[in-house]
Amino acid sequence: MNKFLTLLLLLSLSSCYKTLSIDGFDKERWVDADEACSTYRQEIVDLIIENQDVILEGTQNEVESLLGKAKEHELYDRNQKFFHYRLTPPDTCGNYETIEFLSIRFNAIGRANLVQVMLREPQ
Repeated sequence: MNKFLTLLLLLSLSSCYKTLSIDGFDKERWVDADEACSTYRQEIVDLIIENQDVILEGTQNEVESLLGKAKEHELYDRNQKFFHYRLTPPDTCGNYETIEFLSIRFNAIGRANLVQVMLREPQ
């Protein structure tokens, strides 16, 4: 009986988050491109923007399950949080006039409410 209750608890906890997916998006290539001299993130960002409604349906945890952990987080007013995913290859791959980021804003309860591409000058 105790094992049954433990299993039931685990199943109920794992069902709290849905899995986000975008047809044509390769998470493994997306994650690998963060450290490699790959342009995959720049190539695929239009697909992500076209399907931003998938992200906007999700929570912080669900977006992380789709895109992986963001290297840059920003806490803003009223407990808003931003995740910034670098689209431009790392600095070790070349010198860039601007650096592109996919930025996702989350509201105070952890729901995604904005998806945008941002440009930043290198520091």
